[in-house]
Amino acid sequence: MALILCEISDAAALWAAARLQERGVAVDLIFAPTLGAATRWEHRVDIRSATVDVTLPDGRRLSSRHAEPILNRLSFVPVERLRMIGGGDFGYAVQEYFAFYLSWLHAWPATVLNRPTPQGLSGNYRHPSAWASLGAQAGLPVRAWVQDDADPPDTAWLTSAAEVTAFVVADAVVLPPALPEAFTDGCRALAALAGNAILGIDFARVADGDEWQVVGASPMPNLMLGGDRLLGPLAAALSA
Repeated sequence: MALILCEISDAAALWAAARLQERGVAVDLIFAPTLGAATRWEHRVDIRSATVDVTLPDGRRLSSRHAEPILNRLSFVPVERLRMIGGGDFGYAVQEYFAFYLSWLHAWPATVLNRPTPQGLSGNYRHPSAWASLGAQAGLPVRAWVQDDADPPDTAWLTSAAEVTAFVVADAVVLPPALPEAFTDGCRALAALAGNAILGIDFARVADGDEWQVVGASPMPNLMLGGDRLLGPLAAALSA
């Protein structure tokens, strides 16, 4: 059984669950509010090991003793209960809750695609300039990032529009037909540099040309863009 942790509105996660089930992969969807409403949490950490035991409202249990592989699509910690009781300490409580989720997902002994980082619950959400730097290190052609103090602050994280998306799932690379096979190793290298088991890498063509450049990447890509070609590597990664 594979677990998919996601937001209720995550259409890509719902698509992946349905398509994996069609391929015979047992999948259990666990939405963020369900985790937030758990009736019992036990997370123990010492210098040698860490354990997790969670009882969900419907009686399902997540236990590190019987750890299942996880596709982690969580964007935020569930705060429905915190909003009711947090009061003036709500912001502080959210930060502590994030640290708790980072710890138990990092400690989960089975496969986790993707494990959390301090910069994101499902992986590191980097500035476009950071993706450009990592892409260049990986040997991929990248679109240069230019920004100065005259640019509106609300556009600082906006990337150029993508035309196609390549996917890395564990060690497998799924390239859209438009991209050259020569990008395979570079995409794999970029995911390794980023520390992501799953990474979507966005490409766009150079203006007035047929050459492709990386314009951004995401640890939580739209899986539907990968289509059926993505399902085999995803199923394999969740069975490892």
